[in-house]
Amino acid sequence: MDKIVSFIIPSYNVEKYLDKCLTSFLNLEVLDFIEVIVVDDGSKDQTAQIARNYIEQYPSVFRLISKENGGHGSAINVGTAAAAGCYLKVIDADDWVVTENLKEFVDKLAVCTADVVLNPYHQVDMQTGEKTVWKMFLDQYETIYTLDDVVQNWKSFDRCFAFHGICYNREFYQKHRYELPEKIFYEDHEYTTIPCSYAASIYPMDLYLYQYLVGNAEQSVSVTNRLKRMSHVEKVTEDLIRHYNAHPEFSNAAKEYIYKKTEGVILSYYVAGCIMNPDKKKGRKDCLRYNEMIRRLNPEFWNRVSRKFRIYRWMNRLGISFPVYETMLHSGLYNKLRHNQKIEAEK
Repeated sequence: MDKIVSFIIPSYNVEKYLDKCLTSFLNLEVLDFIEVIVVDDGSKDQTAQIARNYIEQYPSVFRLISKENGGHGSAINVGTAAAAGCYLKVIDADDWVVTENLKEFVDKLAVCTADVVLNPYHQVDMQTGEKTVWKMFLDQYETIYTLDDVVQNWKSFDRCFAFHGICYNREFYQKHRYELPEKIFYEDHEYTTIPCSYAASIYPMDLYLYQYLVGNAEQSVSVTNRLKRMSHVEKVTEDLIRHYNAHPEFSNAAKEYIYKKTEGVILSYYVAGCIMNPDKKKGRKDCLRYNEMIRRLNPEFWNRVSRKFRIYRWMNRLGISFPVYETMLHSGLYNKLRHNQKIEAEK
């Protein structure tokens, strides 16, 4: 029986989490229509054996691909190349899906032809179990939107144009296939930007599926790892800008989509350098060097982000810490500062 969706599970030393992830796919109503591909990226623990246990019980559903360690992007490259479903979605091995929503998700994909499908998702705190909702704000779901619709209403869509929210039509993805860099963190920004910049049709669902676990100090989004891997963000930024530069034929909407996604990466770098880094002077110097790279690659990008950088530099000079910064974001003070900075820049 043809598979409607392939779930790809990049896995590296995840024996503590993988069982929960794989169990979440065991909805008997959909097993004939899904495949779950575990890509073991050179694990040294029992990751591969856990996957084999599921293959023994459900050989038509679960698959295992074992490879030498190449990083998260490498595992996604291998998994997407092997996928047989009409759609493909990547789920990290320490995350899981809402089992009871799989049937509706698969049924909707069965009659969908869109290049890109979006779903809201939950961010789950591993310490407290508290769930944070990441959703779209649309008047109408389950209809086709274009990239032009998206960029004109960016704040209605942007939270789900993320690794956890995006699902690709397999034929579309293979047509516009982009090999993600190996042994680089944060390459998921490239995964959600570069293929999607070619999309002609986007289909949002108001159905939660992905459950994203946060609060693990080993995660790439932890403060320690964000500071340690700032060079990885530089690499991802460069890749995204080079993709933009390489396609002058793109529509204005496609170009704006790439810019908006790249801007998000750039701002995350400013947060790490100017706010998270306890050595404020070094963080500021890192950001100034990063800005020179952006200016060299694309002056238009630099002109658009430079006003926002002034705000981060101002906070850096004031010695604002990351907890204080988060409080400012939630208080609305940050938006007020941005508004005032824009007025000053336009005088």
